[in-house]
Amino acid sequence: MTKRILILQRVVGVLYIIAGVGKFFPEIESVEQRLDDAADANHDIAVIGDFTDWLAGYPTGVTVFVAAAMVVSGLVLIRNRELVLAALYGQLLMLVLFVIILVSSVPQILVLDAAFFAAAVYLIVVHRRAPAASSHLVPGTRTDTDT
Repeated sequence: MTKRILILQRVVGVLYIIAGVGKFFPEIESVEQRLDDAADANHDIAVIGDFTDWLAGYPTGVTVFVAAAMVVSGLVLIRNRELVLAALYGQLLMLVLFVIILVSSVPQILVLDAAFFAAAVYLIVVHRRAPAASSHLVPGTRTDTDT
């Protein structure tokens, strides 16, 4: 993996951490309001309507869960260890769910989440092509076991 790709991965990680922490500040993003808006917009949609209503009933739990998932996956990307692929796949799943739940009430989510989706797919491809034993290392860096 090149330094450029590692920088991209770490920038995405930092952005996820910032977004995760931002979930706790309604001035930045009110998760409760987003869930209420989504519940209203999805009310008559077969499966997603009931699920969105259920989520809107537990805004604190949703906030904590989503924020924790975003912060932890961001930390994994910054740390660049074995769980990077798992974090990236988790981020893809989370982004898809965000779009499914929120697109009716917040259509602009498609633009922002598309950028994160593209970055995650690109990083997955890079990590899948890298040799398994050294996929978390940047050329020219040393590990604790190097002498």
